[in-house]
Amino acid sequence: MSAHSQHRLQALDGLRAISIAMVFFSHAGFGHVVPGGLGVTIFFFISGFIITRLMLSEWDANGSISIRRFYVRRLFRLTPALLLFVAVSVTLMSLVGDVWTWTEPAAVFLYFANYYGIFSTFSGELIKQPLAITWSLAVEEHFYFVFPFLFMIFAGTPRRFLGVIAAILLAMLVWRSYLVYGIGLDHLPHYRIYTATDTRADSILYGVCLSLVLARYPRLFARLNTWLSFAAGAVIMLISLAIRGEEFRESLRYSLQGIALFLMFATLVFSGNYFNRFLQWPPVVYVGRISYSLYLYHWLVIGVVAWYMPEASILVRLLVVTVFSWLLSHLSYRYIEQNFQAMGRKLLS
Repeated sequence: MSAHSQHRLQALDGLRAISIAMVFFSHAGFGHVVPGGLGVTIFFFISGFIITRLMLSEWDANGSISIRRFYVRRLFRLTPALLLFVAVSVTLMSLVGDVWTWTEPAAVFLYFANYYGIFSTFSGELIKQPLAITWSLAVEEHFYFVFPFLFMIFAGTPRRFLGVIAAILLAMLVWRSYLVYGIGLDHLPHYRIYTATDTRADSILYGVCLSLVLARYPRLFARLNTWLSFAAGAVIMLISLAIRGEEFRESLRYSLQGIALFLMFATLVFSGNYFNRFLQWPPVVYVGRISYSLYLYHWLVIGVVAWYMPEASILVRLLVVTVFSWLLSHLSYRYIEQNFQAMGRKLLS
């Protein structure tokens, strides 16, 4: 890997760190000032960008991609840490007296946790629904059940590929708008739009789109890598956060944030500016590296701390949650994620 590639990877990890920080502080009691939902949207965007970039690299080298290898890599990347997290969660729930059913781990591992949470509900009254946090993993896996095959069809015709992506993005915006204004939020289950694949997967597609532009249209990407593009994206992002109407937030907000990230991403990740240097700062990169495990465990730890320390101040609870979330995430990353990813690479070599 070249130094330049490492530079990009570090900045992407730094952006992951910003994303998980938003989610963490929002869930830790600061949701009124920290947009945790935006953190998840950024995660989705980064995922689409990175996966597409890897696929394009493989396509350019071999003229094709191995779908089998793609799924094996994802299996070794995601499942071991997820297995341990679910085991820890249900054990702690049992210890405090929360009743859970085997349907819930099945929903996690078969990747329908998002729809399970919408149309049923995860257990956890004493420790608040720790398995519910896996909804976003379900959105990603649903997307990647389909995307490699879509990639195989259109990778050789990037203009047509971008046209198909644009059509899907528009269709998903129309679908969300129909749910909001045609059916009405009062007639939809809680979190129906926020956590469902059919209304959130477009956040991944915006990252796919930018990755295609970077690889196939470098002149256009160079135009995005300017302060003017960044400023335009920042304004759009601020608008998406400033408008508080529920109908707007559940319909147009995700599209605006996808466009904003599309305009801001290049300047954040690929330019040598203050933002980029911060994203490459080793402590920030480290948080990005453990962000998957941190995403899994922080919600569980928040629930446990709320159960055992109900009278503690929010700052004391925040300190305890931070320490134990970091500890569990570090151990998971160091001894589960890294080891099993190495096993996966050895298996595929």
